[in-house]
Amino acid sequence: MSLHATRASALLAWVNSLKVDNPLSALSQLRDCSVFLKIIDKVHGSEEGQSVLQQPLSEKIEFIRSFLQKHCKHKSTMESPVSIPKLLEGEELELAKVTMLLLYHASMSTKSPRDWNEFEYKIQAELATVLKFVLDNEESLNENLEFFLQKKVPLSSSSISSTSSEEQSPVFSRQHKREVRFLELQKIASSSSMNSFLPGSPVSPMGDIMQTPQFQLRRLKKQLADERENRDELELELTENRKLITEKGQ
Repeated sequence: MSLHATRASALLAWVNSLKVDNPLSALSQLRDCSVFLKIIDKVHGSEEGQSVLQQPLSEKIEFIRSFLQKHCKHKSTMESPVSIPKLLEGEELELAKVTMLLLYHASMSTKSPRDWNEFEYKIQAELATVLKFVLDNEESLNENLEFFLQKKVPLSSSSISSTSSEEQSPVFSRQHKREVRFLELQKIASSSSMNSFLPGSPVSPMGDIMQTPQFQLRRLKKQLADERENRDELELELTENRKLITEKGQ
């Protein structure tokens, strides 16, 4: 199975829009992970990624994995949907996963607000579909993400003959439900595009979805979680400083 061409193009357009490196023509050009580090620094407002830019690929990937595990997940118990071995091999699907999660984190961040209207409408509509998918599937990304990013290979004549038996299987049933859900997401993007020509309707699919209660609530929860983490780190630092002062005074 190959990547969904429209989604891959939209993700690539987002990467290039950040202007952290020379324009790329394919997601496969992200395989050395340096651009990911630069995106993290730009979106997160830090220079942490600079420290590993010249390190071996395995260390770059470990830094990215840690960042995604910390900032791009809904629950602390969730496993990362990104495969480290496959990233080391430079598989395009894994590169698309990382890009998609970084897009999600960037949209949640208030440190780097964007004018989404700089994108072509069809690209912006696809990015909105991607964002909506992550919001709806945060607790099951491991199960659904690959299916969302890929497209089906046309059935061969030999596989067509077995279709009727597959339709009766639980696996096919679950897959069919996912297909229906993804079609619904595409309809959201399409209807948003059509509505843009109506008076008083939204002109930005990304701006539209970022104003929904679902997105606003998720962003608020993330901000609160980040503030709690910063507070805990400050309290730990304060405790260690007090301990040092006490030891020096003895």
